[in-house]
Amino acid sequence: MTAMEDAPGHQDDSRTQALRYAGVADAIRTAVNSGSMTPGTRLPAERELARQHAVHRQTVRQALQLLREEGLVSTDRRGTVVRRPGSRAELLQAPSEVLFPLGALTAGSHNRITTRLSWEPVPAAYAAQLGSTPAARTLVHHYRAVSSTGDVTLHAVSYLSPTAVTEIPLLSRYRRHLPHHSHSDLRRLYQWMADAGMALEHSEALTLAAPQGAGPAAPRVRIQRHVRDQYHRTLEISRITPAGGDLTYRFTAPAKPAFQPA
Repeated sequence: MTAMEDAPGHQDDSRTQALRYAGVADAIRTAVNSGSMTPGTRLPAERELARQHAVHRQTVRQALQLLREEGLVSTDRRGTVVRRPGSRAELLQAPSEVLFPLGALTAGSHNRITTRLSWEPVPAAYAAQLGSTPAARTLVHHYRAVSSTGDVTLHAVSYLSPTAVTEIPLLSRYRRHLPHHSHSDLRRLYQWMADAGMALEHSEALTLAAPQGAGPAAPRVRIQRHVRDQYHRTLEISRITPAGGDLTYRFTAPAKPAFQPA
């Protein structure tokens, strides 16, 4: 420690600075806990927060870092947003984590899983929902589960919107470079979305399609998932097709936070 750092005046300044950014963080925390700032609310810019609280921008940055460490807010390229109340507690309390791309489905522990990423044209039926055009290309994730006998037991194709690719840092890297082997582990995609300040809504439709041809064939199952954020922007559309055999579908509601704003 230098003589300057050990000086009483320097220590007083450090304590004063800590009190200032703790006060800014406490004001934002109180607004969130009271419900006046709801999940998905975008905070004012640093300059505006500094003006509101009569502090320097560096003090605001320290306050926001403290709130990020608490899991109360997250920051993306467009600024800082309020996360779900108790989001950190929910992740710890939830019985199981919903993983991409199967969500509530289980592929089976004995299957061999292969995945592939590619840039492909957006299907015309999905273009408007994904905020794109049929001619545009977007990031597409392919998933296959193969049994020990070589049969494909489950296949999923997921179209990720330009918004998702742009605003989620761990996806935006693929705009610059797609790995040569085109393989990537995206199982924690939904957590990446939450970390980018997105409050997610999952909507899944299960369809039993009539069997083709004659004979007592079992109906075919098709599942389509739409994932949207708090601004009702579609981030993902997935088509999931089990290819026969047992089908296990599990759904777990997210754990409720211990604190409920009045």
